[in-house]
Amino acid sequence: MSHEEADPWRLRAALSDDLEAWTFLVDEFSTTMWHWARSYRLSREDAEDVCQTVWYQLRDKGHTIDDPRKLPGWLATTTRRAALAVARRRQRPGDAALSIDANDGAIAEQLVTEQSADEHLAANDLRVRLVDAFAKLSEKCRELLALLWEGRFTYEEVAESLGVTIGSIGPNRQRCLTKLRSFAQVDA
Repeated sequence: MSHEEADPWRLRAALSDDLEAWTFLVDEFSTTMWHWARSYRLSREDAEDVCQTVWYQLRDKGHTIDDPRKLPGWLATTTRRAALAVARRRQRPGDAALSIDANDGAIAEQLVTEQSADEHLAANDLRVRLVDAFAKLSEKCRELLALLWEGRFTYEEVAESLGVTIGSIGPNRQRCLTKLRSFAQVDA
C-alpha cells in the first residue's frame, strides 16, 4: 500500500506541523463537520465553536488514531459528541423549537412566503422529528449516514473509515434510513 493510500488525508503530516497538510484537512472536512454540528440544532456560532474544538482535539489527540484512513469516522464521532454536549447545555426544558439565526432567517422568511402556513408548520415539524430521530439512531447508523450525507466520500472511503466491507454499506444504509423513518414516524 502506498503512503498516499495509507494516509489519504495527510493526517500524519498535519500532526507533524505541516501547514499545507492542515490546510488540506480543514478544507476537506470543515463544511461536513459544520453540517454534522448543525444537525444537532446548534446556532451558527455554536456549530463553528464545535468545529474549532474538534480541530483542537485532533491536534492534541490525533496521534491516537491508529489508521489515518479512519479519520472521517473519528471526525464524525468527535463532532457528534461535541455537538451533543453543546446542545444539552443549551437546551431548555420544553424547548423543542429549532433555533434560527440571522442568516437562516432570510431562508425561513422565503419559505414562509412560498409555502402556506400549514405547509410551513408541517415542514418544521418534520425537521424537528428527523433531528430527534437521528439522535435516537445507534452510533454506527449516525456515523454511516453522516459520512454519506453530502456524497463527498466514496463507498470505499466510508467502508475503510468504519472498518466494514463495501458490500455492507448499501444494506446498512437502507436499514438505518428505515429506522430513521420509523423513529420520525415518516411514511416511506
